[in-house]
Amino acid sequence: MSTRDLRTDIPLTGWSAFAAAWLVIAGAFNIVSGATAIHRGNTLAGEFLFSSFSTWGWIILIIGVVQLAAGWMVFTGSSSGYTLGMVVAMVAAFIWFFFIFSAPIATLIGVILNGLVIYGLSIGSARAEGI
Repeated sequence: MSTRDLRTDIPLTGWSAFAAAWLVIAGAFNIVSGATAIHRGNTLAGEFLFSSFSTWGWIILIIGVVQLAAGWMVFTGSSSGYTLGMVVAMVAAFIWFFFIFSAPIATLIGVILNGLVIYGLSIGSARAEGI
């Protein structure tokens, strides 16, 4: 094993930069959306199948913080950022399916973008390209 194999930093490629940018954008948006939902938690009381608006606000806020951290880690070249980014994108894509009947177009866009983030993080790294 050479010293090149022991390095943990991964240079950015086009796909990984795209994925990192979308993780940061989605994380910032979800932090604002989650905080707003927590603040207005009793506005839509009783309109959800399960849980409450403020509970969904906390879930979205936590996912937003993790997305923001993962995007930052990918930008810095951390190999654990790639793994964390893929996991949070999979969780976010799954959570989008809870909104399929209330916002079908937004759900479709959210699932596609999370799929592209997963693709970008798994295929778009310089280590995967053999650089």
